[in-house]
Amino acid sequence: MKKLIMLFSFLLVSYLTMAQKGIEDTSEMCMPYSVAQKILLDLNDYDRLKQVNVLNEKEIKELYTKILFQEKIIMTWEEKDSVSNVIIAKTEEKVEIYKEENKNLAKENKRLKTKNTLFTIISGAIIAPLTYLSVFK
Repeated sequence: MKKLIMLFSFLLVSYLTMAQKGIEDTSEMCMPYSVAQKILLDLNDYDRLKQVNVLNEKEIKELYTKILFQEKIIMTWEEKDSVSNVIIAKTEEKVEIYKEENKNLAKENKRLKTKNTLFTIISGAIIAPLTYLSVFK
């Protein structure tokens, strides 16, 4: 029964909304002066806001292009920073290689000095008796 009442009320509402008269001509409508004045003020505000909206959209587009340009600049600086970091790392690696090579050369120099000193001592020890023998014999 409830469903039948709901169906009937739905059909009644649908019929009433469809049974409205056709669209009336609005060019001959009368309205109070205060309402018409408010409508005109609202229309003027609407026109002004449309112009402001156009300016705001232009400003948004300009700011967007500026943001894109700044992002490109940031990316360029980041690339330069990464290249600089690579150069610094390579330079530090080169310095470490030079330090290691310097240590190796210092060890080699010390070894050669020791070798030369021993060679000088041994050659002096050999030459001195030979000189003595050749001079005094």
